[in-house]
Amino acid sequence: MKLHRSIFIGIVGPSGAGKSSLCKILNKKSKLYEHIKLDNYFKSPKTFPKKFGFPNWELPSNLKFDKLLSDLKKLKTGQVVKTKDFPKRKGEKPKSIILYPKKYILVEGFMLLKNKKIKNFLDIKIYLDLPNDIIIERRKLRFCQDHSNDYDIKVAIPEFLKYGIVQKKYADYVVNANKPQSEVIKEIQKIIKTKNFNTKKLERENYSPFCQK
Repeated sequence: MKLHRSIFIGIVGPSGAGKSSLCKILNKKSKLYEHIKLDNYFKSPKTFPKKFGFPNWELPSNLKFDKLLSDLKKLKTGQVVKTKDFPKRKGEKPKSIILYPKKYILVEGFMLLKNKKIKNFLDIKIYLDLPNDIIIERRKLRFCQDHSNDYDIKVAIPEFLKYGIVQKKYADYVVNANKPQSEVIKEIQKIIKTKNFNTKKLERENYSPFCQK
């Protein structure tokens, strides 16, 4: 089976770092991008352990990494993937999603690099770095009236410091997500462009007309 020359890009970082917003903007800018959210691979919240009375959403064990890896491998072989989103609000039903094997596959999630197989599968790994106080402020804006500041202080940030921040050492690039969004986007685009150029160069160097039919 012929493999597509898709470039798989992992976007990692704490909640509020702008991972989803970044991917949505790039996806709108060009039809060459596909956007995959790790949040759509959560297990049932009923299985989540509790911490300080809150269901703990921050654990790597809450995620179906095997299903994500299976979908990524299908995209790499040129297959279209049919899946569903993960509704976080009570009463909402999952919506169907179709993922296409485009040139650039953006995979974003707060615990993405905690899985060794996913980490090794990705072509580019980018960590969006953000100070703790800014994480809290951005989460307030994101969740509005449904937001619990206690959850951030007692659960979200401590768990990310325990499980999430170590992912920075696995990243190929660390980007300051506290900069203006436009600057972050330009930096990410430059990284992707450099990787694409190097990939094409390698393909040319490995090309041999004697191996062609």
